[in-house]
Amino acid sequence: MNPELVDGYLQRIGAKRPERADAAALKYLQERHVLSIPFENISFHLNEPVPHSLEAVEKIIRERRGGCCELHSAFALLLRALGFQVTFLAGRVYRGKKPSGHTGHFALLVEIEEGLRDPGGADTGVWLVDVAQGGNSRWPLRFDARSPQDDPHGTYLLSDAPEGDVDVSLNGVPLYRLETRPRELEFFFPVLWWYRTAPDSPFVNRILCVQPREDGRVALTATGRVLIREQNGGETIRQKITGEEELREVLRTWFGIDVDHFPKLPGATARTS
Repeated sequence: MNPELVDGYLQRIGAKRPERADAAALKYLQERHVLSIPFENISFHLNEPVPHSLEAVEKIIRERRGGCCELHSAFALLLRALGFQVTFLAGRVYRGKKPSGHTGHFALLVEIEEGLRDPGGADTGVWLVDVAQGGNSRWPLRFDARSPQDDPHGTYLLSDAPEGDVDVSLNGVPLYRLETRPRELEFFFPVLWWYRTAPDSPFVNRILCVQPREDGRVALTATGRVLIREQNGGETIRQKITGEEELREVLRTWFGIDVDHFPKLPGATARTS
């Protein structure tokens, strides 16, 4: 990434360029990213191509949105440009009591150089960074810790799973199971294709948009027909969306997303481009 694009990305998430690539900077950048950019799948319903890497960075800056592949490939570029060591990890999302049989998620593993670790030893140097899952943490999680980790979004726990994998749970509910071997970005392209074309893909028949906030979370669920606003104090407000123009207004107001035409109603088969 060139310096201009780095500056544009940082401006998009409301962040200043950190002085060094340490744990404090990583925490700051992930928090700004999570609170600034919605995780969504609108492109699937608009039959748009889903970019990655530099093209995803440009989309995030210009259109203010992105899905899993877009957000993680873009954030990885930003972190690398700022001096972090980043690799991709593949994961399988939990469906009920066990993880799915196929890869359905990926996250970032970020290593902090020895000389930049916290003097007190709290920084283990290896962190799990996830900015695009819906239930993801606001702060990085210590990847080699196996005790509960408190976060503004709840209590996370990383636990050992069969075959050397790692389970990630939130408030006792499993989210996904991660492999520990590094993957290249190209490994996830078939995953993206499956999400766009498979009849049983959870994205084909569902418009999804999630945005954590300082005081809670807003989410578009139930095939894009219900807006849920959750407050940290426990209050939940549900708004039924009755028409196409109201849905577009909800996207503009609560997620900062402006689409020039309405996404296809869930239930139609996704087309490839």
